[in-house]
Order: sequence, then structure tokens, then C-alpha cells
Amino acid sequence: MTCLLTVLLLLLHIPAHAEDAAGDWVGQLNAGFKVRIHIARSGSAYTGYLTNPSGNRTDLDEVVSDGSNLHFAVTKLSLRYDGAWSAEENAWTGNMTFQQVYPLTLKRAIAADLAPAVHKRPQEAAIAAGPLPYRQRNVVFDNAATPNRLAGTLTIPQGTGPFPAIVLVSGTGHNTRDEDVWGHKVFVVLTDALSRRGFAVLRYDKRGVGGSTGDFDSATTADFASDAEAAITWLRTQPGIDSSHVGILGHSEGGVIAPMVAASDKDVAFVVMIAGPALRGDKLFVLQSAMTAKAYGAPEDYIARRRVFDQKLYAAILAAPSDASAHKPAEDIVAEGVKDKLVDQNEAKSLAHDDTTAWYRSFLAYDPALTLGRLTVPVLAIYGSLDVQVPADEDSLAAIDALRNNPGAMVVVLPGKNHLMQQARTGGPNEYNEIEETMSLSALNLIANWAADLAEKK
Repeated sequence: MTCLLTVLLLLLHIPAHAEDAAGDWVGQLNAGFKVRIHIARSGSAYTGYLTNPSGNRTDLDEVVSDGSNLHFAVTKLSLRYDGAWSAEENAWTGNMTFQQVYPLTLKRAIAADLAPAVHKRPQEAAIAAGPLPYRQRNVVFDNAATPNRLAGTLTIPQGTGPFPAIVLVSGTGHNTRDEDVWGHKVFVVLTDALSRRGFAVLRYDKRGVGGSTGDFDSATTADFASDAEAAITWLRTQPGIDSSHVGILGHSEGGVIAPMVAASDKDVAFVVMIAGPALRGDKLFVLQSAMTAKAYGAPEDYIARRRVFDQKLYAAILAAPSDASAHKPAEDIVAEGVKDKLVDQNEAKSLAHDDTTAWYRSFLAYDPALTLGRLTVPVLAIYGSLDVQVPADEDSLAAIDALRNNPGAMVVVLPGKNHLMQQARTGGPNEYNEIEETMSLSALNLIANWAADLAEKK
């Protein structure tokens, strides 16, 4: 009788429609991110890990479930999930909190969900398969203004030349000569398109990256421009190069650097900007933050309040007389942001430091439009309508206004393209890896045709 009573009491504590939380679960945030959770059970205790879209695992600090409810968290990321079991949907339905609250339904994973993601890169595969109508060789050159020795690859069409030439300048970050972005070798594909149209192309590792020497971490955009000037100077001296027709192409931050170089070196033949900012840095970053948050599905209220926070933070940083003196006011504003739930604890650990570096402060204060207005050489500026990093509407209008007195300038907004000029759905950075094409043919053809037409008219 006592045994039977004990069993009945235990049954009363088992929730209706209880579900064992152990196993693999998958869900998708409204921003497009796929979330994978693995939960293991030992007795009554649970452990687990989260796998992000890049395939990296993060251990869960807390995993609790009674069969009706599921809770897990990653303390260092200020990330948590709270859901309830839905027998009707056969899934956990709830919310994931990470900076903001996102609805998330988790269903049991099937074999296809757990298989390693294979991302094809057909353009790069075709280039690797060859044969190629151009030659490639590894090169090194010095920046006479610094101790830097830069390493790169020079691609030259078949024949004797002399060939028109282009220097490629990559965007923000520790980029090699290939400009690797989420598994895409952007500059490999771009170089191939240009070399097939008869251009010699020089691309190089940024200072302190790959085979190049120098200090990347202390460098500003002006320092990277100095390296680009050295690349132009060296390329003009090479056999088979038409020294009178050497242009410069920059992507993202490189699109800021390219006009800087052309403004100081009057012999630069032309400029191509791919998603090159035309807004002042502080205005760009405020807009970039809002657009990215929107692409990730953040609520409008959060976006509006974060915009005010960003504006206040950047104003304080720019008002400070030095990098060091900017740190304390930045820390105070970040602390307010944490209190107001605009900044999560993980972001707060590095935000004040990162935003007061020499590179960041100089970029916040720099207005590319002033430099664009000084250019007299032909300029092609292209933007993607879905780009959330350099938003097309605002930056293209700023570029058009800055270049209004330059008869050789052309500003183009490509519909449906993102920051890499891929055909995209939302434009969010989370899509870069999933899209197979590295750069759309429409963008490649626009750039190559425009540059080739200039060379023919020369």
C-alpha cells in the first residue's frame, strides 16, 4: 500500500505532456539565424551546448527542465532561453533573450539538421579549375614612409602589354590579399573578372597580416592609405604596366582609402568604390547599427533608443582631446546603456575600449565627402540597395552630392545587393555565408566594363 501511494504521488508530479529535454533541438530566429541546441541528461541534471551559424560551440551554463518548461543560459553572453512544451506544435515555444527578446521555437533535430553545412563557392571553384588567361606571381614591396614590407599577388594578362592596372584595397579588419569574408574570397573573384578584361591587378595583405609586416592594431585609415599609395607607386614601375593608367579600387573602408590616395596622388587614373562610405564616420556608424539591428529583427523601440545611445557615445568620444581621455566618458555612457538594457554585459566589456582606439576615433571624425569633392579623375561608386553596413540610400546620395562637379563620376545603386554585392534577401551579414555567389555578375560586369571603357578611351 505504501509503495503504491509513493508511485501515485510521483505520477502527480509529472507534468501533463512532459517532454524529455535531452537531445538535439533546432530553431530559426526571425532574423534568419539558425539555432542548434544539444542537451544531455545525467540523472536529473542537464548539460548542453549551443552551435552558432558558423559551426562554433558554446557551452550552456544553465539547463533546467521539468518536462513542461525549458530554461538554458550562457552567462558570459547574457543569453537565455525560456520556453514551454507545446504538445500541439511538438516543440518548445518561447523567447531567446540576447540583447533583445526574440521568439524562438525549438523542434527536435533530424539528421539533415545535424549534418555539417557545406557552402559551395562556384565562382572560386571555376577559377581554381582553370585554365586562366593571365599569369600570377607573388610580390613584395616597401612603404618608404614606414618600415612596412607588404606582400601581395600581381596578376598580369597574357601578352607583352603594357597593360592598364588596378590596385585593390580591402575593407576593415585583418584582411589578406584575397579579402576573405565569411568563406568568400572577394578579391580573387574580382581580380579574375578584371584580369580577363585586360587589367593587371595588384592585391596585397594588410600591414601586420599574412605575409606583410607592420603593426595593424595601432594603424588608422590614414596609415592604411599610406600602404595603398606605396602599392600604386610600386606598380607603376613594373614591366608590362602602363604607368599612365593605374587606378585604385576599394571595398568598404577601402572605398574611403581609394579617394584619399587619388586626392593626394594626381597621377591616379581612376577610382572605383564598392560600398564605400560617403557619410562622416559617426553618422555612418549610428545608421549602420540601426540597419543591422533591424535586419536581425530587433524591435523598433530598441533601435530608436540605441540610436540615441550611439549618438551620445560618439559625441562624447569626439569631444575628448585624446584617445586616453575619451575612455572614461565612454565607460560612463556604456554603464548607462547597460542599466537601460541597451547594451548587454558581454558587449559592455570591450565597447568603451574598442570605440576609443586611434582607428575608431579617427574614423568617427573623418568625412569622406570632403575628399570626394576634390577628385577630378573618373569615379565609379556602387552600392547595394540591401547593404546594412554602408546603407545605400544615405551614402549614395552623399556621394552624388560630393561628386556633383565631377563629369567623370557615376554613382550606381544595384537592387537586391548586399555589402559584398551578392544577390541577397535581407542584406544582413548572417546571409553572407549562406549565399553561394561571392559577387554578383551584374556588379562584376559593371566594374569591369566601366574600367575597360576608360582604358579604351585613353
